[in-house]
Amino acid sequence: MPRLPYPLPPSLPYAVFTAAEAKQAGVSVDRLRANDLRRLGYGIYARTDVDLTELALLTAMTRSDPLVVARGQSAARHWGFPLTQALQRWDAAPQITPVHLTAGDLVHRDTKLLRWNRQRLRAEEIVTISDLRVTSRIRTWLDLAQEVSLDQLVKIGDHLVRIPRAWAENRLEPYATPAQLIDATLAYPGTGRPRLREALTLIRIGSDSAAETTLRLAAGRAQLPTPELNVRQFTDGVDLGEPDLAWPEWKVCVEHDGPSHRTKEQQEKDIRRRELREAHGWIEVQSVAVDLHNGCRRGLRRMREALLKHGWRPTADPGAQRAPRRRRPASRSAPIISPSPDRASRPAR
Repeated sequence: MPRLPYPLPPSLPYAVFTAAEAKQAGVSVDRLRANDLRRLGYGIYARTDVDLTELALLTAMTRSDPLVVARGQSAARHWGFPLTQALQRWDAAPQITPVHLTAGDLVHRDTKLLRWNRQRLRAEEIVTISDLRVTSRIRTWLDLAQEVSLDQLVKIGDHLVRIPRAWAENRLEPYATPAQLIDATLAYPGTGRPRLREALTLIRIGSDSAAETTLRLAAGRAQLPTPELNVRQFTDGVDLGEPDLAWPEWKVCVEHDGPSHRTKEQQEKDIRRRELREAHGWIEVQSVAVDLHNGCRRGLRRMREALLKHGWRPTADPGAQRAPRRRRPASRSAPIISPSPDRASRPAR
């Protein structure tokens, strides 16, 4: 019967650690070959009695070298950015998804596990959380300009400037202000600056989810009127709530039913809300995942039909689509940088 390996010392409590850390803790090379450890790559080991996570791997790398910072896709996943399903996913097996790092100007060779990028970071662009160092949310958004589509960049921008709901979140301020995104873009030395500037013309405060941003961008490219985003609506003094997208001039709104709407309690609440709006002359378009497919083809058809039914008619000038009947907060309807005349109608890249 094979002998069980002796326990690792208390000075090495990490789920992932480097060979240098093991040596410093007095762990021999033979002990690192035991079957309760997994060699992830050159000089990097993980315990097999705990689940391997990207956070544990990133922290091991930044803990072992004071110059290393998590960046790019790894930083985006850490901050919970709205990413495509492919980018959101991080696999620990059978093949580990690579992590993205930088060590300033130092040159590192890429491996199957580690993807390196040379870049100079200012102190304010690095966030330290215990042993983890990661690029700030704004810097991460800048770096992603070379890795994601224009629409994806806008979705992340909407996420950053979104004003949180105090009753549901442990924060009162947005992750970034429009001014901060503009200043960061102007100062950014990377090659993605043209795309960042284009994204700034499309980012708006008010979208609560990537799905809402997707519908909004599609509506703009289809030259539908500019919607209000999560603005409380009133008709005859009755509070009709805050639709995801709303055209109060035509009493049309959209509510996207994502995963949070699948509970019985939420569904009953949604029904009562829709009935109240309909009783006051509104059409509520309830969108689901399929409405986002193929450039939101079905969602656009449903929105357009509702607007036409309530009297909206297309005009030759997309900028004239809004017919404001009452004043609204500009931050909920205007892009943070005014676009060129044909900017909003360009197809997604």
